[in-house]
Amino acid sequence: MGLYACVASAVWVQRLLELGVKDIQLRIKDRPALELEHEVAKAAESCRKAKARLWVNDYWELAVRYKAYGLHVGQEDLDRLMTSPDLPLVAVKNEGIRLGISTHTFAELGRAIALRPSYISLGPIFSTTSKKVRFGPQGLARLRQWRHLVNVPLVAIGGIGLEAAQGVRDAGADGICVISALTQASDVAQAVHAWRAVLRTGK
Repeated sequence: MGLYACVASAVWVQRLLELGVKDIQLRIKDRPALELEHEVAKAAESCRKAKARLWVNDYWELAVRYKAYGLHVGQEDLDRLMTSPDLPLVAVKNEGIRLGISTHTFAELGRAIALRPSYISLGPIFSTTSKKVRFGPQGLARLRQWRHLVNVPLVAIGGIGLEAAQGVRDAGADGICVISALTQASDVAQAVHAWRAVLRTGK
């Protein structure tokens, strides 16, 4: 998977597509429904044109409606999806949409594996300010444990700077999810180039 960007708008999706990023998660919180749908629709269309993979965070109905490549869910979202009478996970699977799941504990990992996702993420690897988290840093040792326990792509997320990227790859990550290291970069194009170079030469 390599570089896996996580952004909060369709404008950012388009910007990263133009720089060659192929895996992008659209994570939007607390926006009006119509505005949210517009963002997902626009991002999905942009990714189709660029032959890139859009992962929609949480909103399974929009992922299905606009034929996103994948759906990413956290554990709280997963609770809701698994208990919904609409059977959203069945709908997602029937539409051929891939599933990515966040994990932090062994119990969460076991539940995620049972759902046969396209990838599992672990985080935060290091301290992060990009979003509020309930768990402390997992560290590289935990990442190595996860690598031995899963046979699907493993994505590392949280507090990972470019200087730590190679170590994270060496610990077993197939991809690194990057938020602020791209969106807060003074030169986004240069940042994307640097990240892709490191991850391309990794395992």
